[in-house]
Amino acid sequence: MDDEQQQERYARFTRPGEENPDLGVFLDAVVEDGKGWLEAQKNYGILLGSEKVGKLSGTLLVAVVSSLFIAAVLVMSSVALAIWLGRTMGDLALGFLTVAGLYLLLTIVFYLIWRHMLRDRITLAIINAGYEKD
Repeated sequence: MDDEQQQERYARFTRPGEENPDLGVFLDAVVEDGKGWLEAQKNYGILLGSEKVGKLSGTLLVAVVSSLFIAAVLVMSSVALAIWLGRTMGDLALGFLTVAGLYLLLTIVFYLIWRHMLRDRITLAIINAGYEKD
């Protein structure tokens, strides 16, 4: 490497008016580069976090809207079933009580299944989704 190339290479670390690199200027440049790297890493982390929050928000919105529509269908169907059972049994209140008992039975079955099988699987799926690489 000739002298001119070496001066260009170390120009960043040379004080104005001097020919040789200065250790103090070099250390200042290293500190500035380190600060720039840390800032870039911080921005990258914020970007990744924002992307995950955005995806989660979109998924959550779809889940909430879908749940509301499914709940509306379930309520309408339940009322229709209760009225039909009430007319069939000859007492409207008895139809509503039968549907309520059916929901109570389904809730107990779901709770038993949830407690023994589903809870750990869903927890693991959520943890894996949080650490999933795209």
